[in-house]
Amino acid sequence: MINRRSILKMSGAAAVSSFVPHFAIAQSSSLVDAAKAAGQNQVVISSGSGVFGKMMNELFFQQFTKETGIRVIAVEADYARLKAMIQMNAVEWDIVYLPRELALGAEFKPHLEELGKNCEQLPNVSTEGVEGSCVGEVGVLWDQGGLVMTYDERAFPGGGPANWVDFWDVKRFPGPRSLPTDDSALEVLMVALIADGVPLEKLFPMDLDRAFKKLDELKPNIAVWWTSGDQSQQLFRSREVVASAMWNGRASRLQREGVPVRFTWDGATYESQTFCITKGAPNPLAAKALLNFVYTRPEAHAEFVKNMFYALPNKNAAAFLDPEFASTLVTASDNLSKVAIMDAEWIQANRAAVTERWTAWISE
Repeated sequence: MINRRSILKMSGAAAVSSFVPHFAIAQSSSLVDAAKAAGQNQVVISSGSGVFGKMMNELFFQQFTKETGIRVIAVEADYARLKAMIQMNAVEWDIVYLPRELALGAEFKPHLEELGKNCEQLPNVSTEGVEGSCVGEVGVLWDQGGLVMTYDERAFPGGGPANWVDFWDVKRFPGPRSLPTDDSALEVLMVALIADGVPLEKLFPMDLDRAFKKLDELKPNIAVWWTSGDQSQQLFRSREVVASAMWNGRASRLQREGVPVRFTWDGATYESQTFCITKGAPNPLAAKALLNFVYTRPEAHAEFVKNMFYALPNKNAAAFLDPEFASTLVTASDNLSKVAIMDAEWIQANRAAVTERWTAWISE
């Protein structure tokens, strides 16, 4: 399991110039020249959609094309389609956007390009990125956040639940709850164990019997099992629930809208996404040039963070963030020390069994 102390620390970065360092420009230029010499004038990247995709395009992809002439074609991430491409040995995407656990798991890792020790093939990752930016030598770290316990302050004017133990306490903190299902089943099982008193460092190997038994206690109080981030927000806007697990970026966006919710990092599940280059990619050199480029320009990283509420890996970005705002991110040291980290190896080995058991339990 990864050591949480080694995962990013943006909040302590010193002030820096807003210009990209000369060596970073030089390193990016050499990769761009190699791509063009090979006739690779475009790169296809699977990425997030919606506001996320818009921000990536405006802050990174358009700028990359403007500076290099290499076109970026962004498509929505789709794991099922990626698996189909791999099975048919016909990969169309150069760069894929994968959760850390999938990038490190046996299902995808063998089909990702090795980037060298400390991702040495992408020099800016080591010079511009925070500690831990190279993920398993097959990916580069991108956005980081977590599933946090969130409650409606209007429902608890005297103070609401402070952690997952309180979330389960429907007598002290009455009212309908919500939790995610399907793709987030593992995270829900993790928080159930935390609510039952399991220390963060002992969540894996996961005691599934204990986790499901704890969930049995709360199940009658779950008004909605949400399946999308938009839905998790709407439940608070319409006041259908008083407390829920939700992504920190969604909770922060509700706060910006004026919806009086409060969330905590105590026992939150740490989530990080990676960008990886596929083996057999049509444009591998252009892909390397793009990934090397996105690690530069700390102001762009900071602008993304301010709009999306998820931390990015440029180590100098914190200089362009308000310290109070930075303290709300998962990478703030006080928050990082409280989060639960997934065990990628255990998840890979047990994902199918967990999914089968969850599907049966949720339909009971």
